[in-house]
Amino acid sequence: MTILNKQINHKSMKLKYLLLIFCLLNSSVIFAQTTFKSLFDKYEAEDDVTIVSISKSMFNMIPGNIAKGNVDLQTILPKIESLLLITSSKSNVKEKMSLEFKSLIEKNKNYEELMRVRDGKSNVIFNARKEGNTIRELIMFINDEGNFVAIQILGNFTLEEIQQIAKDKTQ
Repeated sequence: MTILNKQINHKSMKLKYLLLIFCLLNSSVIFAQTTFKSLFDKYEAEDDVTIVSISKSMFNMIPGNIAKGNVDLQTILPKIESLLLITSSKSNVKEKMSLEFKSLIEKNKNYEELMRVRDGKSNVIFNARKEGNTIRELIMFINDEGNFVAIQILGNFTLEEIQQIAKDKTQ
């Protein structure tokens, strides 16, 4: 009987360890996603901060025949789940926001830097969180003398779609 009890206890411990690992992995993913949103929420009540939040429903209301240059925006818009934008030009607020948002990205290893542009005193950084070949989250930071802007776009994009939009903007 003691051998059977040991086997049951051993299997029970394995199950507990697997559950613990599963919970830790899921909590780190949830923590990363909610923390970025929580920074938006943190600054929402500040007088010197502008916040824009656009939901999928709002994107669905945009007319169906939109094209800009070589990019058919109607193929991109349905893939957007939400867009959050936060900006401030007050120096102490923008410096604090810049540090917090950039720190969040640096701590989270799920983000890949796609592009970095420095022009004079302006810095622009694009980061993405991918699942396979699909970009699920696109983060852009713009920091210059005048203001700091953080933009988060959640959706389902391919790198080719993002490149096409960026290519059109440069033409």
